[in-house]
Amino acid sequence: MNKSSYVRATTKNRRKIQSAFAELLAERGSISNITVTDLAERAEITRGTFYNYYNNIYEVGAEIQHEIEKQLFSEYDAMDTAESIERYVDEAFAFLGKQEGIYRELLASDASNSFLAQFENEMNRRVLAAMRRSGVENKQIELELLFAIDGAIAIVRKYYRQEVALSLDEIRDYLKGKLRWLFEHYLAASA
Repeated sequence: MNKSSYVRATTKNRRKIQSAFAELLAERGSISNITVTDLAERAEITRGTFYNYYNNIYEVGAEIQHEIEKQLFSEYDAMDTAESIERYVDEAFAFLGKQEGIYRELLASDASNSFLAQFENEMNRRVLAAMRRSGVENKQIELELLFAIDGAIAIVRKYYRQEVALSLDEIRDYLKGKLRWLFEHYLAASA
């Protein structure tokens, strides 16, 4: 097998394992209720193949979370305009939509609470820092950001649990509009 074929097979097997993990997590509600045997059967691989990639079930969850964090949190420290904030929101929601099957299962489970809390905190931190770099700094903006961002993330959770009849695009567009209004309103007020 040449290197290119090996990389494709590795990527395919990891995706199968991650997808099976997300499905089992949604069904069983806890990582502790999933065995390697269950996961290998669901992914249609052998236990040996599983152990070629991971030492245990927890590594699968950690890898998925690391992938999400890398995609959503690593590239956007330089936000300082309404447009850069909107690009960040676009990228974050595009990422959630790109692997929707896996993330629907993962984020629908209670195991996702720490990730979503981190996502809320990171988005609040970055948007608030962008506003401060632009000269906007007061407690009212912090409160409004908490309501806007935490509320939008709560709606994302409801979306993945199929509790709201909204699309990710509609949630994204609402959040972008709200953040743009906050940015422009408080920037104008501070001038």
